Amino acid sequence: MTGIFTISLDFELHWGAFDKRDRELHKERYINTLKVVPQLLELFSRNEVNVTWATVGSLFANDKDEWTSYLPEQKPAYKQTRFSAYQWVEKNDLSIAHSWAHFAPEEVRLITQYEGQELGTHTFAHYYCLEPGQTVQQFENDLCAAQRISHDKVGQTLTSLVFPRNQFNSEYLKACYRQGIKVVRSNPDKWFWTGVTEDKTTLARKLFRTGDTYIPLGGITSYPVSAITRNDDEPMLLPASRLLRPYDRKYPALNKMRLKRILNEMKYAAKHGHCYHLWWHPENFGDNPDESIKDLTTIIQYYSNLKNSHGMQSWNMAEYLERTV
Repeated sequence: MTGIFTISLDFELHWGAFDKRDRELHKERYINTLKVVPQLLELFSRNEVNVTWATVGSLFANDKDEWTSYLPEQKPAYKQTRFSAYQWVEKNDLSIAHSWAHFAPEEVRLITQYEGQELGTHTFAHYYCLEPGQTVQQFENDLCAAQRISHDKVGQTLTSLVFPRNQFNSEYLKACYRQGIKVVRSNPDKWFWTGVTEDKTTLARKLFRTGDTYIPLGGITSYPVSAITRNDDEPMLLPASRLLRPYDRKYPALNKMRLKRILNEMKYAAKHGHCYHLWWHPENFGDNPDESIKDLTTIIQYYSNLKNSHGMQSWNMAEYLERTV
């Protein structure tokens, strides 16, 4: 078996940060993100790199009126209401003046026009599957809304899912499957990457996650195809390997270490016939787009070298369903 290089992106704009960040303070980031999307698509296309774009369903809408028409019948009843996108909207507007933070229908359509680029889901409204109060039925209603807007706007049934904030919940897998989801990104098999609620994201977890970006703290991150879990009436579970952290101008040495670690892991995967699953948020490129694209180009070019030297292949998440039967 040759090595496999997989990229999945969590495309969310402000839906992924409404409970943490001020929208106006990050306006430039979101506007830059929308500009970066076509650049990423061109880079992937030129190098035949297949990618899954796990996209928040709300981004498919043109405006608030259209968004409202697709709201799920049941909304998540979080005990901490700050996690509810719907309650946030009640207190904050979704006017045309703020479209750059909440809607990206043109970018969503553009993704579907590129061969090898898979449109997946990041739920309809960045649903937190481990937070107290919400239920599996509410989650399934959210997925139903995501599938409806995808079907109406781009004519596609979404088959791949990434749980927001990596709050992987095994009890929700059958609901995913019922709603057409056939493959889910799961978390790395490391204690500091297990899915937890926001209040259990301890300092130790954060330190180990950050430290592992630069030095090996969690061991080998790639895995053989045989390690991929696939149960009846549940989606295939495709573990993540590495988060591509944002470029930081303040720490050039750390930027180099971060990039070198990824390249070394890719080489190991190619040599051993492993899967290497890289992920990040397009929004991570919003603060330093030029430098971020440059680093990604280095990664993509290295993949091309491994493709030539070791036969490494590029698969999006859905392709594992077809190629590992």
